[in-house]
Amino acid sequence: MELIDAVLGLQDDLVAEYRQAAGMFGELARIEALLAETYRDRVQYELLQNSDDAGSRSVEIEVSSSGRVVWRNDGRAMTGDDASALCRSASSTKTRGDTIGYRGIGFKSLAAVASRITVATAGCAFTFDRQAAAELLTTAGHHAGIHDVPLVRLPTAVTRTPNPFGAGVTFTIDPHSPNLPVLGPIDPIALLFLRTIESVTIHTDGRTHQYRAVRNEQQLELHWDDRVAHFVVLTGTSATVALPLNAQAVSLCTARGRLACFLPLNDRIGAPLVVSGDLLTDPSRTHATVADPSTTAVLQDAAAILANELRNPASAWFDRAWELMTIMEDPRSLLATGGISAEQSFLTALREELRHASIPFAVAPFAVPDEDLTIIFPAGAPRALYDQTNIGTARALRVAFGLPNLDVGPVLGQVVTSLSPATQSAAAQYVTEHLRALGRSATPVEQMVLDTIQNAAPAELGHCAAERAEPAPPRQVALREGFADVMQRWRTAEVAVMDWLNARGWDLKDVSKQNLGYDLVGVDNTGIAVMLEVKKVDRPDARFSMTNNEMGAIEAEPGQYLLAIVIGDGRYARLMLLDPKDRALPRERVCRAWEWQFTAWAEYGQFVDE
Repeated sequence: MELIDAVLGLQDDLVAEYRQAAGMFGELARIEALLAETYRDRVQYELLQNSDDAGSRSVEIEVSSSGRVVWRNDGRAMTGDDASALCRSASSTKTRGDTIGYRGIGFKSLAAVASRITVATAGCAFTFDRQAAAELLTTAGHHAGIHDVPLVRLPTAVTRTPNPFGAGVTFTIDPHSPNLPVLGPIDPIALLFLRTIESVTIHTDGRTHQYRAVRNEQQLELHWDDRVAHFVVLTGTSATVALPLNAQAVSLCTARGRLACFLPLNDRIGAPLVVSGDLLTDPSRTHATVADPSTTAVLQDAAAILANELRNPASAWFDRAWELMTIMEDPRSLLATGGISAEQSFLTALREELRHASIPFAVAPFAVPDEDLTIIFPAGAPRALYDQTNIGTARALRVAFGLPNLDVGPVLGQVVTSLSPATQSAAAQYVTEHLRALGRSATPVEQMVLDTIQNAAPAELGHCAAERAEPAPPRQVALREGFADVMQRWRTAEVAVMDWLNARGWDLKDVSKQNLGYDLVGVDNTGIAVMLEVKKVDRPDARFSMTNNEMGAIEAEPGQYLLAIVIGDGRYARLMLLDPKDRALPRERVCRAWEWQFTAWAEYGQFVDE
């Protein structure tokens, strides 16, 4: 049967149904209005999924100045069953799993924005128009008002006409108002998991925008507006995971990632990647129903896919997966949030996967250069975890996901003589600080690590090149002694810093006992009001903390707030000034301890020397 005959037969059937139950059409009109409002922000995605389910490779969209939209695809033409599914409610010819859409109500979303819809396909054209439908029903013997008729119910103006665009389907959509656009923006992520569509072209206001998906085995490129996002697509039992491979792809995912049911949802998953699967969504198709078994299965499978990349150094995407983990938001806070969300469910599943995985490396408490990683972890280790800028992040990942922690003594004791001097020094410094914090003596293995550098030259204070400040001209007190001499003369670092700087033209007084959020207050050698918080550490970049009271003083108190860092003891003691407001300065929020911790800070400060 030709489509035109099927549509005319469908029209007769619907008119007959109206004669038998005229009030039903009014109820359907009200239900349609509710459904349309629920879906109205996703009209473009509903049409996109219809085109993909029809096997289209390209979609072309024209938006005129009046707001009229012409949407055409090159997929298969409609059949009589397809036309019936458009007119009926929740009567789709699609099945879940075989197609993206299957509920049979997505097309009804057009009722929220359209006053008239014309469909052209398979040599036939027909129109959905409330006014024309009401007139047709009235001539059949029952008066019908336009508010008593659903928009997408009764096909009218059924004619035989060649499809001007060849195969496929063309929708011409007249809007309610030019001020009410039919289509919202299309997120490039929408092309990631479509099954057949390769290009979407939009003509509007004299300009043309094109989105293209270029698939090549596992990898996929998204092209739009002269930008290219590269992804690798990994598939599992019920989930598909897209890992971003360049900055444009990461910007689409964001640090908290995206969740999709083939087309993008508004949910996040807590890591910079995109997860898609046949999961259950709410009626608006904007959020996943997290408690549903299908959603749980997708999130758990996605976690297993990612965990397999993270624990396997032989994987081609091992290093990239860990690079992405280091740019995610602190997973400890995301896991601690209340309620059930897709984000929390995914991260919890990932934590369980990693806790039970055999991981051939461990998180180190200090930076390790690439050449030493292969010595310490011969089976392989991700470079990103051992970069100096990621040490705080690596610690957060270790705590959140139960990653192995490097036992410095036993592990390095076997290979310490093969390591670079920088790693030997970092290991020895860590062991010394660790023993001091625990209040115990070194084990034989730990002592061997310490003895490795015993005959080396006295420890250099700092492995980062720090800019040296020009000596400040004296204003009141002549320069007499070095900072190390002052430190040996005074019991507390606060008094030593005050005496040292006052001798160089500053005018400071000690307020450390008043709990103001800083230890010294006054003016510097140029007359600028200044507050100093004094911190004492063993070496540059050693960890120190700032309390909420101190951080609050930075923001609330007038004047310049500086950190005076006293580095080392005895004849190696030096003083460095550091601006904690420097946005480039790395810091880590430690929520449970209610403090901020600083590690890689030495390159941002200035030594105050003779």
